[in-house]
Amino acid sequence: MKSVRIGAGLGFYGDSWRPVRASIERGGVRYIASDHLAELTLAILQKDRQKEQSAGFARDAVPMLLDLWPLAARHGVKFVLNAGGLNPEGAREALARAFRDQGWRARIAVVTGDSVLQRFEALRGRGEALAHMDTGADIATVRDRLVFANAYLGARPIAEALAQGTDIVLTGRVADAALSLGPIVHELGWRWDDWDRLAQGLVVGHLLECSGQASGGNFGSAGEWARIPDLLHIGYPIAEVFEDGTAVITKAPGTGGRISFDTLRQQLLYEVHDPHAYVSPDVVLDMGTLRLDDEGDDRVRIAGATGARRPDTLKVVAGYHDGWMGTGVIGFSWPDAHAKCVRSAEIIKGLMAERGWPAEDANIEFIGYDSLLGAHADPAHRDDLNECFLRMTVRTSNRRIAEGFGRLFPWLGLSGPPYAGGFHGIERARVSPPHRGFTHRPQGAARHLADAGGARADRARHRDRRGGRGMKVGLWRIAHARSGDKADRADIGLFAYDAPTYRVLAREVTAERVAAHFAAICAGPVEVYRLDNLLALKIVLNGALEGGAARSLRMDNLGKTIAAALLRMEIEAPADLPRLGA
Repeated sequence: MKSVRIGAGLGFYGDSWRPVRASIERGGVRYIASDHLAELTLAILQKDRQKEQSAGFARDAVPMLLDLWPLAARHGVKFVLNAGGLNPEGAREALARAFRDQGWRARIAVVTGDSVLQRFEALRGRGEALAHMDTGADIATVRDRLVFANAYLGARPIAEALAQGTDIVLTGRVADAALSLGPIVHELGWRWDDWDRLAQGLVVGHLLECSGQASGGNFGSAGEWARIPDLLHIGYPIAEVFEDGTAVITKAPGTGGRISFDTLRQQLLYEVHDPHAYVSPDVVLDMGTLRLDDEGDDRVRIAGATGARRPDTLKVVAGYHDGWMGTGVIGFSWPDAHAKCVRSAEIIKGLMAERGWPAEDANIEFIGYDSLLGAHADPAHRDDLNECFLRMTVRTSNRRIAEGFGRLFPWLGLSGPPYAGGFHGIERARVSPPHRGFTHRPQGAARHLADAGGARADRARHRDRRGGRGMKVGLWRIAHARSGDKADRADIGLFAYDAPTYRVLAREVTAERVAAHFAAICAGPVEVYRLDNLLALKIVLNGALEGGAARSLRMDNLGKTIAAALLRMEIEAPADLPRLGA
C-alpha cells in the first residue's frame, strides 16, 4: 500500500531544529512539516514589522534551512513551513537571497491570501458579521486599533504548491495541522470530501505540530516525566501515513524520548477544545472513535478517526494595540524571603500612589512560591523559603508610566528589606501585545462551534455523582495531564493510567468540582468531555487566562502549568486502584 513519511519540524518560533537532522538522516522522511507560528507569535512579528517593513516573518527559518538544506537535498526531503508569518513574500526573498549566496537552487513557493485586514469593509458589505467568536462583540469596537488580521487557511493551497514541483513551501497563517495534511493529500491522492481520511490526516498533523511534545517532551506528570529516556537527544515524531488513512507514529532510530500511547494521548488532546468536534479549515474531527494501538518499540498505530464536512467559513485571528506593559523583579534570600517580597510590593504600590500613576491592571506574584501554581501553591513552607522573587507587572495606557515602573525597583537594593539580589526591570516598556482573545470569524462559524458536540459536554449544571467508599487521593497519584491555551481558555487533558482509574475519574472529576478548584482564576463555565477510547477527560476553563496569552500579566500567560494545578485536586477513590499500590 502506498504511503508517505512526514517528520515534525519546529513546534514554535525559536524551537530547536537539531532533532530534525536525525529524522532526515535516519527516519526515511519525505517531508518536514515545521510549525513556527502561535497566535501570540503574530503579535511578536507585527512588532518586528512596525520597526522594519521587510520583517514580519519568523527569522529562524533562514538559519534553519541553511543548516538543514544540504542534508535534505541529498535525501530528497522537502519542507513545508508557516514561517512566512505576516510577510510570506519577505520570507521567500530572504530565503532565496541566502540560497543564492550559497550557490544553491531550490523551488520555493509561497501561500498567501490569509491577510484580511484590508478586506474587512468588503466582508462586512457582503453581510459578514465579523463578531468575536466567544463574546459576540462587534469588531467595530477595536477596528481603528487593529494591526493585523489573518484567516486560518487549510491544506489545499499547500497541496497545490507541491503539485507544481515545489521543494519548499512557505505559508503565512494556516492551520497548524495543514502543514502535514497538505503533503499527505498530495502524495496519496485523497479527495477533499473524503472526510474520514482527511480526519485521519488531521490527527497526524496535530500529533506532529508541536515537535517533541508527542515524543515525551513536556510529559505532564508527577514522576513519570523522569522516566522518559535521553531528552538531550530527543527524536521528533515521524508519521507514516497509508492510502487508507491509517498511520504509524514513530521516531528516528537511536534518538531519545518515547513514542507511546501515553505520550501521544497528551499531544492528541492538546489545545483542541471539543475533541468530538475539532474544527479545522479542511474537516471537523471527532476523536471519540480513534484507536491507538501501542505496538512497542516507539511505534503507535492510529486508525478510526471520524470526519465531518468542513465549516463554510474560516477563523480569523486579529490583533490590536491595547496599551503598554511594565515589569519589575527583585529577589530576596532567607530569612523571611517571602515576607520581604510582600513588604516590597507594598512599597512599590505606595510609590505609584504617591506619583499618581494609575494602572488599568496589575499583577503581583512571587517567583519561587506562587508565580506558576497561583492559588494552588502549597503554603506549608512559604515562610521558610531559601529565596523568593517579587514580580510585578502593570498595564497602562500611559507609556511614561510603563517605562518608569521598572525604575521603582533598584533603589530597594539599598533602601528596602535586606539580602536583595537579582533585580531587573530597567528596560524599555513594551507595547501590550495585541489581544489574542479577540479572535474573529464570520457569525456562521461561531454558531457552528457553539453547537458542535455540546451534548457531550459535562457542564456545571450536571449533578454531583459521588459514589462508593474510598480515600482522598490527589490526581497526581493516579493520572497525568497537559494544558495549553486557546484565546481566553485554559485547555487541559487529563489521562488515567488504566481503565479502573478512568472510571473513577469520569465519575469524580465533574465540571462543578473543577470549577470550584479553579474558582480563583476561572471566570467562565467549565466544560468536561469524556473520551472513553483514550481513557481521558478533556477539560476547558473558559475565561481563565485574563483575556489570553497576549493580554495576561501572569508569568504563565500560556496556561502551561494549569495542568499541574489540576493534579493537586483531590478526589475520592478506591484504595485498591492499581497506581495506589494496594
